[in-house]
Amino acid sequence: MVGAKADGSEHDFLSDPIKIDEAALADGFVTAVDTTLGGDDGIAVAYALAILADDSLKHPALEVVLTVDEEVGLIGANALDASLLSGKYLLNLDSEDEGSFLIGCAGGLRSDLRLPVNLTKYEGVEIEINICNLTGGHSGAEIGTGRPSANVLMGRLLKSLDDCSDFYIKSLEGGIVDNAIAPKCKARIVCAPEDVQTITSECGRVCGDLQAEYAGIDDNITISASLSGDGSKIGVYDVADDIGREKILCLLRNLPYGVISRSAADVSLVETSLNLGILRFDAEDKTGCLRAGYSIRSSFESAKRDLADRIGYLTEFLGGEYEESGDYPAWPRRTDSKLCEIAGAVYERMYGRKAVFETIHAGLECGIFADKMPELDMISYGPLMKDIHTFDERLDIESVKRVYEFTKKLLEAL
Repeated sequence: MVGAKADGSEHDFLSDPIKIDEAALADGFVTAVDTTLGGDDGIAVAYALAILADDSLKHPALEVVLTVDEEVGLIGANALDASLLSGKYLLNLDSEDEGSFLIGCAGGLRSDLRLPVNLTKYEGVEIEINICNLTGGHSGAEIGTGRPSANVLMGRLLKSLDDCSDFYIKSLEGGIVDNAIAPKCKARIVCAPEDVQTITSECGRVCGDLQAEYAGIDDNITISASLSGDGSKIGVYDVADDIGREKILCLLRNLPYGVISRSAADVSLVETSLNLGILRFDAEDKTGCLRAGYSIRSSFESAKRDLADRIGYLTEFLGGEYEESGDYPAWPRRTDSKLCEIAGAVYERMYGRKAVFETIHAGLECGIFADKMPELDMISYGPLMKDIHTFDERLDIESVKRVYEFTKKLLEAL
């Protein structure tokens, strides 16, 4: 699961259990208190185990495949020895829109950037700047909505501050994983006392601009700027030097973000995109290195490679290092799917309406399975989930029941 939590939450994903919001059950949803739920994709594991445990069900021979590290680059699926499998049909239970059956998806990869930054010491006051209350979301499913990334907005804000004041960057922290749109980003900067008013005023101005630009897309964008600790105390801080600051600003302002291209046949379908999911810099750790994590997606291998090359070229031009991991292929739509025919017939009999078969921009392990097992006939579906990869993640209880009943009927038909 993606481990995201609300501001102020002290939840530790490595040791604390997920706390269920009991009040939300009355509204028909399972959700967690201030954290992601893990319905994506724990519900698929629950379905599979329930089916294996029920000897009364009618179904063909089953192979249940549970993979690890799907959210950080489809690593488990990449490592799977497909010669262990003999099935001809794959039901991938990792989708979030009931009634929509996925039959194709984009490919993708993770890009990690390391930009060395020279450090210096600067005497001044420390200001903490927070860009927060953004909606965030899945970088595949929601990137086409135009939702902004707090990490990208921080780059824009810092460049605006650089145009009107003198300051030094002490730290940057935004996002959790590369494939989630960052809902918040925090910067600590150091400036002379006489520049505090200019900086706080500029933060307010930029906030107003962003709220106007993203009205109807992300309505709760907030930017706050306040003196850290004892605001009247001048201290000496480790910070990025002048050249280091310019390198950081150049990288953040020139790296692309969001939708790069859409399908000519269907403009609602994103073809190529990228997301700056992780941003880290801390002058106090003495490493003097900015780190950034990107998720790149495309329906075309050539476009994916071109976008990765653009990121790598700029990073290395500025003296940084660029690495890739979790590269996975697109899942091409097939026109002769027997599984689609059977699933569509079962769905129509059960619900009295036709199922929707479509492709999506988000990455699925089906692309890897299609590459390893070209003859495999696949669909991906699941119960209704909302706001996955955010702490507002919700799983629809009645939808879970319906999709489980459908799955049983589909297995019987197979």
